[in-house]
Amino acid sequence: MSDIHKQITIPAPIDWVWAALTDATVISIWMQTNHVEVDLREGGNYKFFNGQVTGHFTHIVVPTLLEYTWRQTSWQSNVEDSLVRWELHPEGSSTRIHLIHSRLPNETERLGHDEGWGMYWLDPMQDWLENG
Repeated sequence: MSDIHKQITIPAPIDWVWAALTDATVISIWMQTNHVEVDLREGGNYKFFNGQVTGHFTHIVVPTLLEYTWRQTSWQSNVEDSLVRWELHPEGSSTRIHLIHSRLPNETERLGHDEGWGMYWLDPMQDWLENG
């Protein structure tokens, strides 16, 4: 099964984009929820979307690389966690983002996440970064 790849460029400095991906307070603002937890260290855990998505950080290189496992609470217990990787590249006063989501359990989940990354993550994050 193919991985999900999303690439966008946001007219915001890399440090702002990094904060939008890693700071629980900032994530809570653009997600419009108070239920975000982030322990930003390799091996640290996180919870997004009111605990519907959980995982732990596997690789962190501030402010250019963030990788973590991703697990939906709706997945069967025998399903392996998927893997999310964010690669950030500064381009002047903007930031180019490459998101890769791999190891999804089936094609239905891949299709749902492919659409969901734009709708529930990238679009609202970009809107907040651009418009505050």
